[in-house]
Amino acid sequence: MMPLNVTHTAIVTADVHSRLLSPAPSKVDELPPASSSLRRTLSTLVTFFADAYKSTFGFNDGPPLHDALTIAYIAHPDLFKATRYRVDIELAGAHTIGETVVDIWHYRSCDSSWGAQGRNCLVAQSVNVNKFFDILLDCIAKCDKVSPLNSN
Repeated sequence: MMPLNVTHTAIVTADVHSRLLSPAPSKVDELPPASSSLRRTLSTLVTFFADAYKSTFGFNDGPPLHDALTIAYIAHPDLFKATRYRVDIELAGAHTIGETVVDIWHYRSCDSSWGAQGRNCLVAQSVNVNKFFDILLDCIAKCDKVSPLNSN
């Protein structure tokens, strides 16, 4: 499980956004032009979410990345600290229907299995944000070489 308290630490700051647009060093106070169509497309998405997160949630430094962190965990679990907990979805609560409940206090008696009576989920606690963005930007550089978006 990749909770919001972790994904909200992976912020696409101006520095990260600049590196996404162009791998070449650029001025600190302004974003460089996109060095490819793929990078322009990704920047457009980041800009859209930056505006939405700023107006809706008050994220002034940039948008967080949620899905990319989940994929990063699959490929690079060493970037993360995670703890195994009992996790359930509340289906009957009057105020919490559909809420994911992580038993961080170990209220429920659990066995050591991954099954119905066990601690059934690894819950991310933190991520090495700098290494995550290095890996993400490296992946973008590799995609940039083969992306059909860059065919003119």
